[in-house]
Amino acid sequence: MSTNGFDAAWDRRYAENTHLSVWPWSDVVSYVNRHLKPREDFTRILELGCGAGANIPFFLSRDDEYFAVEGSKTIVEQLKLKFPAISGNIVCGDFTKEIPFDRMFDAVLDRCSLTCNDTASIERCLKILRNKVRKDGFFIGIDWFSDKHADSRNGIAVDGHTRRDIESRQFGGVGNVHFSDQEHLMNLFCKYGFAIELLEHKESQLLLGAESFNICAMNFLAKRLS
Repeated sequence: MSTNGFDAAWDRRYAENTHLSVWPWSDVVSYVNRHLKPREDFTRILELGCGAGANIPFFLSRDDEYFAVEGSKTIVEQLKLKFPAISGNIVCGDFTKEIPFDRMFDAVLDRCSLTCNDTASIERCLKILRNKVRKDGFFIGIDWFSDKHADSRNGIAVDGHTRRDIESRQFGGVGNVHFSDQEHLMNLFCKYGFAIELLEHKESQLLLGAESFNICAMNFLAKRLS
C-alpha cells in the first residue's frame, strides 16, 4: 500500500499553469455560510490543499483567521506574494503527515485535495486532525469523488478505494484519486472522532459536447465529537 502522501504531480501541474482555479467554489461558499454558525464560533479556518487560492478571498471577506497547508512549493510562493498579509499562514507541506500550526481550528475545509490520496494517507491526516480541530468543530468536505464516478475503475488500483494513472480529461497526470461510497466515508471519519452529519451526492453528466463524461462526487459536513 502506498503511503507517499502529497503527489509531486500536482506541483508539475501548477508549474505548467494548469488546474489554476482562482474563483471561490460555489459549494464552499454555500456550506461555510450555511453551517459554520453561530458566526463568532467559527473564525479560525484551516484549508487543506488550497491550490491556487480560489477560496482565500472568500474567507478573508468574512474576516476569518485563515491558514492553509499546500503541497506545491510553486503555488505557495505565488500565494505568499499575492496575499502578503497572511503569508505566514500559508505553508508548503504534506498535510497527510503534518499540520505545522500550533493551534486548534474551528473548522477545516477540504475541497478535492485530501481525496487525491490513498486510503492510508487519508487516515494519517484524519488522525492528525483529531488533535487540531476543537470539540464541536467541523470538517467540510467538498467534491470527494464517488465510487459511481465514471473513472472509479480506470487506471491502476492502489488500494480498495484508490486508483492512479487514470488517463482521462479530469485525472490525467494527477496521481492518486480516492473514490468513496457512503459506508466507507462514514467509517473513515468515525474512526478518528468525527461524525458525518450531512452527506450529499452530486452527479454531472455532459449530454452534448466533444467528450462525454459522468462526474460523481460527494459533499459532506463532519463534526468533531471528542
